[in-house]
Amino acid sequence: MAATNFSVAASVPDPLMAERLVGSLKEAGLEAFSRPGGAASSAAFASAQPAFWDVLVDAEGAARASTLIAELQADLEREGEANARAAEEEELSGEQSKA
Repeated sequence: MAATNFSVAASVPDPLMAERLVGSLKEAGLEAFSRPGGAASSAAFASAQPAFWDVLVDAEGAARASTLIAELQADLEREGEANARAAEEEELSGEQSKA
């Protein structure tokens, strides 16, 4: 059985984004997983939390994965902007109905 080599395809700031990317990569037929990386704490008395999450893919699919990840991140950014606009519109409509 040959060993599979994995390489970091992306580093993202939160675990939810990492899992969405991994799910999409798996749907595209690539072997992928995520893992926490680094550690950071905002206070000296607090425990360290992962600073980022790496998304790893089979090294053979790395080129295809980076294209997919770029597309997925652009989609997530557009989705986030649309959600922010919708929340702002909802907040404004709530203020107007109070007046």
